[in-house]
Amino acid sequence: MNNSNKISYDARSNFGAKGWWIIIYSFISFYLYGGATNSALNTVIPMQSAKYGWDPATLLSLSTPAGLIALVVCLFFGKMVAKKGLVNTEIVVLVLAGLSVIWWGSVTTLTGYAIALIVMVCLMNTIQLIGGNMIITNWFPKKKGIAIGWATMGLNVSSATIVLILTKLADALGGIKGALIAFGCVFFVLAIVTKLFVKDYPEQMGAYPDNNPEEVRKTGTKLNTGWTNKLVLKQKETWIMGIANGLYGMITIGFVSQLIPTLLQRGIPKPEALMWMTIASLFGIVGSYTCGYLDQKFGAKKSAVFYGIFVAIGLIFFLIPNRACLIIFIFMLGFSLGGSNNYPPSMTVQIFGREGSIIAFPIIYTITGVFRSLCYVVLAASLALTGSYTGGYIAYGVFAIVAAIMFALMDLNPKQDPADLDLIVNNSAIEA
Repeated sequence: MNNSNKISYDARSNFGAKGWWIIIYSFISFYLYGGATNSALNTVIPMQSAKYGWDPATLLSLSTPAGLIALVVCLFFGKMVAKKGLVNTEIVVLVLAGLSVIWWGSVTTLTGYAIALIVMVCLMNTIQLIGGNMIITNWFPKKKGIAIGWATMGLNVSSATIVLILTKLADALGGIKGALIAFGCVFFVLAIVTKLFVKDYPEQMGAYPDNNPEEVRKTGTKLNTGWTNKLVLKQKETWIMGIANGLYGMITIGFVSQLIPTLLQRGIPKPEALMWMTIASLFGIVGSYTCGYLDQKFGAKKSAVFYGIFVAIGLIFFLIPNRACLIIFIFMLGFSLGGSNNYPPSMTVQIFGREGSIIAFPIIYTITGVFRSLCYVVLAASLALTGSYTGGYIAYGVFAIVAAIMFALMDLNPKQDPADLDLIVNNSAIEA
């Protein structure tokens, strides 16, 4: 087995100055993705619907097809990364993302809004894929758990801050159009920063993988792997990771998207419901780091199984008709918000290696996204059949246990890169 793919259980955050910069960069990528695709909707939809008389429910419903289309786009950009490199691809995506945000704020027709939203969501998902996830596994192939734990805090911070920021910008700049123009310019600035101060691999900045001088350093920038899309799709681990992580994502997205209506159904006043939503988002910051630490210290497999059981217990508290239990549920599910984003990149690089994950992760990310998007279907079915979201949360509890079992039975041992296998076979033939 290639020693460079050996699992590490070192959970120290000793990333070095250059490594910490990459984690901050990834944090920003997650922040912008979460802010644009989720949190910003709380400001954009009410303001645009009030200005143009559009139906808010129609605007909200457009996010589901946009998310599914984005998964296909991510596959395209994943191939571009393999050919052109991470940084070169990310710069293009950031510029296009900035333009899409400005376009999103400038549309005056419902059709234009729908098209702009779909384009924006596609590009934001790609920013998360490349700048949020893939750069971390390039820099920290063994310490990916704890590194991702720090980076994914950006998602929770955006949930707690982006609505306030956009609201203040709208007040200062004459409406949501001005706010989104300013927001879009942030992506142009980040594109310049990426060009000047970010590299695909630590070796290109005079650093080491995992900030460890004993690690094998990559020579050059060409991708050296025998993994192909077809080979990745043939691995059963690809489908287990994609589906199980998708079930976890379904739970957390469903929790965030309908927490306030759920609390209102349970008799919680709206101001208090908004307060609990904010607290849950902030508590997710702690959850991001904790899940990353557990991943690194005890392994992604044990951490993922624990995560599923923890979430299922939290959902049991939701079913108990008691205010104290409801608050415990909010804290437990809030804590889990960061964790569901940690496992896909961590497991992918563990199984397929640093360079193989560049091929594998866009595929696994797509499978995960398809199942994650079903969260709205589950909640809508529950509301239609029972008049409440309780049935949906019961289903989520079952999904959490199913995913935990899938991970418990999964083989997370690193796979030999096909390129290494070919090299071994060729050398054996020469020796013979």
